[in-house]
Amino acid sequence: MKRRKFLKNLGGGILILGSGVVSQAWADSNAKDRNPHTNSNAKDKNQNADSNVNPRTNKKANPNATSQDSTDLQKGKNMQQTWYITAASGGFGLELAKYALSKGDKVAGTSRNLKNIIAKLGAESENFLPLELKFDKNMESNMKANLEAIREKFGRIDNLVNNAGYGLLGFVEEVSEEDLRAQFEVNVFAPFILTQNALKIMRPQALSEGGSQNNIRARIFNISSIGGFRASSVSTPYCMSKFALSALSEGLLLDLAPFGIHTINVMPGGFRTEFVGESLRLGDRAISDYDKRREAFLSRTKSYNGKQAGNPAKFGEVIFKISRMEKPPFSLFMSDSAYKSARNKLEWVKEEMESTQSYAGVAMDFADSAGSAFDAR
Repeated sequence: MKRRKFLKNLGGGILILGSGVVSQAWADSNAKDRNPHTNSNAKDKNQNADSNVNPRTNKKANPNATSQDSTDLQKGKNMQQTWYITAASGGFGLELAKYALSKGDKVAGTSRNLKNIIAKLGAESENFLPLELKFDKNMESNMKANLEAIREKFGRIDNLVNNAGYGLLGFVEEVSEEDLRAQFEVNVFAPFILTQNALKIMRPQALSEGGSQNNIRARIFNISSIGGFRASSVSTPYCMSKFALSALSEGLLLDLAPFGIHTINVMPGGFRTEFVGESLRLGDRAISDYDKRREAFLSRTKSYNGKQAGNPAKFGEVIFKISRMEKPPFSLFMSDSAYKSARNKLEWVKEEMESTQSYAGVAMDFADSAGSAFDAR
């Protein structure tokens, strides 16, 4: 079935929030149990932009720029930056937008309903541009129009935050193909398409400022989840989409590093956002063999909702701090539950590798092997 057909079904029944997390109950239970050994139609005017033009000054970069010039640019970490944050009317997006604005940065933020984001962050001002972004058949043209509006108002994008998303949970047998495709539309294809278009602004901008692997001029924050690092049986559809988003993050890291654009893959654990409430959806093909486990999961989730350990107000502070780092991380777990869950997964994988390498490692290779593209980072 074609993508547009599924976009038509993403209407009012799903709240697009983008907390990127699952319940604390989900994260805690997985930290203990996952290891079996331990239990609009605007044209993009920047499509053919001159990569030597600085969008901030509209001047061409000096081809004879020195390393000292790059150092001076890097010293601009305290300079005002411009953010483009999707799903900025609630959850993580709202907290980040509020924090960035409080620090004097410029913010363009989206919501599915323009009135919602204006109610939360105010009307358009010198440093704030509220935008509407709907996940329907016009999604890409909507994205391009928003980017053009940002370019015209602010002239640049220093930080792109792909935050919009929702959670489709359920056992694999209980989830329809249609629902899974809809999940990927919002959680994977939307950030993929938005990033492609935003880079038409960000890449020329970074290059004009001497961007390189050692001189980061812009950043992409993809809000994945601990569910994008390890899966839960009740959350497979959601985890599939977040694994894909994490893979996109790693690919972008490699693609864009030479241009001075860095990617951060953000993987939160359980936070007190609306995610476990209105933004959670279950597969609608109930199978009686799963009833007891499904009911136990829902009961556990309900009891944890509102008691998750993660404080969303801290989210904006941490992301803002990373935007000023000369050497930011790639993998960013958030909350103690995420770190515990990730370590558990790493230990399990290490044990599996050590127990299978003797017969599935070098023993499988030709003697004249030329090596692999994956031998080194």
